[in-house]
Amino acid sequence: MKHLIKIITSIFLSIFCLTNTVFAIDLPEESLHYDISFLWFKKAAEGKITFKRNNTNNDYTAVLEAETLGFIGFITSYRKYIYISHLMYDENLNRLISIKFERIEIVGNKIWQSISSMDYETNKIINSVSFTQKLIKETIEDIPPTIIYEDILSALFNFRFGFLGNIEKGKNYVVKGIPDKGIVDYSIYVSSQEEEIAVKKKLGIEEGDGYMLLVKVPGAIFKSKGIVWIWFTKDLLPLTATVEDAIVFGDITGILTNNRTNLSLL
Repeated sequence: MKHLIKIITSIFLSIFCLTNTVFAIDLPEESLHYDISFLWFKKAAEGKITFKRNNTNNDYTAVLEAETLGFIGFITSYRKYIYISHLMYDENLNRLISIKFERIEIVGNKIWQSISSMDYETNKIINSVSFTQKLIKETIEDIPPTIIYEDILSALFNFRFGFLGNIEKGKNYVVKGIPDKGIVDYSIYVSSQEEEIAVKKKLGIEEGDGYMLLVKVPGAIFKSKGIVWIWFTKDLLPLTATVEDAIVFGDITGILTNNRTNLSLL
C-alpha cells in the first residue's frame, strides 16, 4: 500500500503539465483538484496542485499535495506526500529556475523531509534528509558548468508554459531533473492524431478535440509500467489521467473536480 500514494503522485505531476499554456512572463495562478479511483474504490485519494506568485514579480511557488482517503487512507495511515518547488523566473533564459525543492512524506505522526537547494552563483547543490525535524544526512556537491537542474514540478511547469518549445502533436520532449537514484530523464510525448484516436478508444474517452499526452518514467519509481496517459481538452484543461498497470492496483485514474484561478484574490 505504501506505493499507492507514489502512483497517485505521478498522476498529479503529469496531469498539470499542459494546462493553460502561455508564453508570457505574467504566469497564471491556479489550483487544480482531482479525485483518484482504482478497482472498485471510486474515491481512494485526492490531490491538489497549486501555482502561485510570491511577493516579488519573478518568484513563484508550486505545490503538489496527495493523500489517501477512507478505507484506503485507514490501511495506509492516511499517508500524505507534499512536494514544494521554489521557483525564480530568469528573464535571460526565459524559463523558471528551481532554487529549492522540498519533498515531505507524512505517515501518522512520522515525518520524513528531503531538501535540495541549488546555488548557481557558487555552482553548489546542498541535499539534506531529516526525520521528524532531526537532520540525518547532508551532502554538498558541485553543479557542472552550464547545467541547470530541474525538479519534476519546475520541469513540468516550464513545459506547460511553453518555455521548452511549442506544443505539437507527434512531438517528444525530454526533461532532465535533479539526479535522484540515477534517474534524471522523463519523456513527455504528445500523441499524433492517429495515435490519439486509438488511445481514447482504449481508455473509454468520449470523442472531442484535445491532446493525448504520454508520460514515460522509470517503472521502479511508481511500481508500474511507467506509463501515464493524460487527456486534455482543446483549451488545454486536463480532464483525466491514467497510470497503466500499477502493481496490485491495476489502472489508476484521476478525474478533475475543481479548477480555481486568481488565487491572490481568494
